[in-house]
Amino acid sequence: METATKVGPRAAGSDTREDLAEKASEFLLGVLERMGVTADIDIKDDEDKTTLEIQTKDTEVVIGRRGVVMDALQHLVNKVVYRDRTGDRAKPLVVDAGGFRDKQLERLRTLAQRMGAKALETKQIVPLQPMSPHDRRIVHMALAEIPGVSSRSEGEGDDRHILVVPAGLE
Repeated sequence: METATKVGPRAAGSDTREDLAEKASEFLLGVLERMGVTADIDIKDDEDKTTLEIQTKDTEVVIGRRGVVMDALQHLVNKVVYRDRTGDRAKPLVVDAGGFRDKQLERLRTLAQRMGAKALETKQIVPLQPMSPHDRRIVHMALAEIPGVSSRSEGEGDDRHILVVPAGLE
């Protein structure tokens, strides 16, 4: 079940899931304000994550190049909200704007399908561009669904990338 709520006054007292989401929203709004971005935050709570959807005219600023600004905001929000709570992270807090996360997921799956088909057609290993650990995981999972293709990561740090390997070249 998914629920959406607007940020409102914070309830005093215990750290329930709603309190954590509101604390995260308030912190995120403060950071955005310091960035010069006017925004509202919608909280969407579902089974496996709580999404803080940023509603703003400055979506490009909030997302940044390849989502790096949004990833940094998400990292900060999780650090601040969970700083005093160890081992109690049942659901991650995800920061999104303009539906970027869903679009990125679809782009990565499409890339995996295209490159898997290319590796099968050419019978050669196809190297992909370096990407974040999260994005690599999505691509690996999508490639695992393609018969006759496997994948592995290669490289270090920011140069770590995926190799799409057709069967027989493992």
